[in-house]
Amino acid sequence: MAAPFDHIASAYDSVFTQSAIGQLQRKQVWRYLEEITPQLSGLEILELNCGTGEDAVLFSEKGFNIVATDVSEEMLKVTQQKAHQFSMQSKISSHYLDLDSFDETLFDKKFDLVFSNFGGLNCINPESFKKLLQKLPLILSPKGRFIAVVMPKFCLWESIYFLTRFQFKNIFRRWTSTEVVADLHGTAVKTWYFKPSQIKMWSSENFKVISRKPVGFALPPSYLENFFSSRKRLLFGLNVMEKKVSGFSFLSGMADHFIIDLRLR
Repeated sequence: MAAPFDHIASAYDSVFTQSAIGQLQRKQVWRYLEEITPQLSGLEILELNCGTGEDAVLFSEKGFNIVATDVSEEMLKVTQQKAHQFSMQSKISSHYLDLDSFDETLFDKKFDLVFSNFGGLNCINPESFKKLLQKLPLILSPKGRFIAVVMPKFCLWESIYFLTRFQFKNIFRRWTSTEVVADLHGTAVKTWYFKPSQIKMWSSENFKVISRKPVGFALPPSYLENFFSSRKRLLFGLNVMEKKVSGFSFLSGMADHFIIDLRLR
């Protein structure tokens, strides 16, 4: 059976990765990653929901060894193509992994960082998320890190967008404990939204929260790309603002995404 993201794998980079908003949001994430990667004790990284392998390539270019995993076989094919394109086959290995049935015994080594970008973990339900947080310590090296970029239960940009379109029932559509069925280019995808405080609580036994940062508080969500494609000066100004507010952790719960950085106790 096809995974929800199989149908968009071939177009994902043009739709999101290479979009102006997508690039700016990824740069925001990588500004933080470049701060913390020198602190890692080793070079082994596990990526969850790797998508088309864009981050795997960036990590490999910095000398890391990446095990890139995804539930979409088609996404993994694109990741493999990129590894070949950039001659990183020795640095990037790609594997199928369904996070709803995460099994730590699938891995024969410890990782210095487990990473998941841009809402990959929003595709699993709260119970699966909790179980994942319980099992990650078994595959992390001492003081290993888990860094995730997650969509919160409220996004100021999104609420303003729906307000201007008089779609009042959607203004707080994320603020629910059940799944939201999102349309992804014609395919229905179950999505769950999480507060930073939820992840902190679920992980508190084994992890310490090192940092929380907003991603997409001033920058808009990527589905507004068409609107901003002809307003590049405005987008530039919003990006300047994004950099200025990135240090305010309290904005994490109001942005399009947030970074949460956990260190193994």
